[in-house]
Amino acid sequence: MKIFFKYVEDAVIVYESLCAKRSALSYGSQCLKLVNNQLLVIDETYNREAILQDMVIPVLTHVILKKKEKKMMVNILKEQFFYSEEEEQDLLLQIMGGIMEGERGEIPQKTFSLPRELLIRQALQDFFIHNVTFTFESFLQFRLKEYQERLRYYAELAIDEYKLEQDYQILIHQLRQAANERQSSTGAVYVMHLNKNKFVLYDQSSRYVPEHECTALAEAFLSEQESVYIDSTIIAPLLSLSPAAIHLYSDQHDHDFVYTIQNIFQEKVMLYEKNEFPFDQKQNIT
Repeated sequence: MKIFFKYVEDAVIVYESLCAKRSALSYGSQCLKLVNNQLLVIDETYNREAILQDMVIPVLTHVILKKKEKKMMVNILKEQFFYSEEEEQDLLLQIMGGIMEGERGEIPQKTFSLPRELLIRQALQDFFIHNVTFTFESFLQFRLKEYQERLRYYAELAIDEYKLEQDYQILIHQLRQAANERQSSTGAVYVMHLNKNKFVLYDQSSRYVPEHECTALAEAFLSEQESVYIDSTIIAPLLSLSPAAIHLYSDQHDHDFVYTIQNIFQEKVMLYEKNEFPFDQKQNIT
């Protein structure tokens, strides 16, 4: 079996990984040879099937995942979606990585029966049935269709999320600017996060602000801000008041509304646990 490499770095990495695998499996030292740092020769007379299953396929799968995947993702972003700026590519790669590692569960996505690793292994299994001499780069480009499609899918998800985050940052900037331009009509206010998206407001005199007053405050702000779509239950009332300080009580510090209030009002927000709330919550709250 002969594998040609366009890049010396790839040839050396694969060769060294195969040598390490060969030693661990106690195969003879003569079964591998690297010629001119670009041609890898594998002697299959030892036991072709065993060498493929125990050495070649696991090593190539690992190298593709750990050494080539990022470059392939960058190429997809650049060639298929025209993201040529390195800074944007890095941001998108971070999002893609989070999605693929299961760290971005808030992003709706498909559930696949085969992980990326098995897609690569399957492609290698099928490929080696008929091929004993090939070019590594050609295999990456033409024989990993399902794997490439999976990466493209993750790229599409990442781009959608990236655009949403950009829109969010633009909105936050607009709201922050609006808050800074408004003259504060009150001192400190107190916000209690009851559950899910239910927040209640107390004024500087510790008085519970009923829903109809919050609605009036929200309408007053939104009437001045055309084409701005935000929560009218707590965020818009706070923007209308533009208080000097916001004491926010929540046990979910990563909640979207909590995060947004902090982003808009920044240093004006002081965050506490719910059990630190200083007032009687029973008054007038339904």
